[in-house]
Amino acid sequence: MKQDMQKHDYRLYSKRNVKLPLFHQPWWLDALASANGSSWDVVLSRSKDGNIIAAWPYFTGLKLGMDISLSPVLGSYLGIWIDYPEENWKEETRQSYQNNIVKDLLPQLPEFHLMKHNFTPTFDNWKELYWAGYNQTTHYTYVLDNIKDHESVFAGFKSNLRNSIKKLGYTFSIGATNDLVAFYEINKKSWSVQDGKIPYTLDYLQKLDDALINNGNRYIRLIKDANNNIVAGAYIVRDNHTAYNLMLGTDPNHRHSRAAEILLWDVIQEMSQYVDRFDFEGSMIEGVSQFFKAFGGKQQPYSVISKSKNKWIAIAARLFAGKNF
Repeated sequence: MKQDMQKHDYRLYSKRNVKLPLFHQPWWLDALASANGSSWDVVLSRSKDGNIIAAWPYFTGLKLGMDISLSPVLGSYLGIWIDYPEENWKEETRQSYQNNIVKDLLPQLPEFHLMKHNFTPTFDNWKELYWAGYNQTTHYTYVLDNIKDHESVFAGFKSNLRNSIKKLGYTFSIGATNDLVAFYEINKKSWSVQDGKIPYTLDYLQKLDDALINNGNRYIRLIKDANNNIVAGAYIVRDNHTAYNLMLGTDPNHRHSRAAEILLWDVIQEMSQYVDRFDFEGSMIEGVSQFFKAFGGKQQPYSVISKSKNKWIAIAARLFAGKNF
């Protein structure tokens, strides 16, 4: 009953808090749970007067008889989100606030055989988790701030990327679409180059897409060559502050055409109408990381937090990486 109330309160809280990121929104968590056949819950930290000051949503599922909690495919960021009441705290005060919140949240979590979450980049203090026996791995994304200043953003691009966009941009056409199948097909072609199989089905993506459409948070853009062939596609989502490159696909035969880069630059400019920040959702794959790095964004770390009951389950965590429940 208490957990039901926590979830109810969190839903109400999300409707009045404009700072809550997209990936922590209850409707998004509902869509992910429906898509992957799991369920989600949340633990909350409250101020002395009962107001919510932090939340840790998590997914639950059963695999091989084990209770597990993983970040779902396309779930991007999860973990602890803290609603800071002050903008200009002393660093010591800020760290103490973070530590107290984590200490409050941890005892509320269920016991899992295996837990592994990609935390939001805004969470930058995992000491309390370390002391509680959790493990951490640092991953990186690339982020562009102040994207409304197009001239400054473009000047930050790698020189050969700028030159290619100027020289080749006119040879392609870019358009908005609601054709999810067309995007999925071009996205699937990219995965065929990386490791052979896309980790989500069209049905999985359709459930997320329906939720995103209902909440006005998604944009699909396709870029075509002079022969009207789709050569790349971008699937962008956003909240009130940031646009996220959730998925990007390129025809392997056009990998060196700069079509994907030209498309992303167009998307960044379009998203600047709504937000002032663009998250490329970077990758730890070297080639993909170098691709995003060329746009001149700030390399931003985020934590992958995990815990398992024994080393054999820890090995299973690596096997479950990138898989649904």
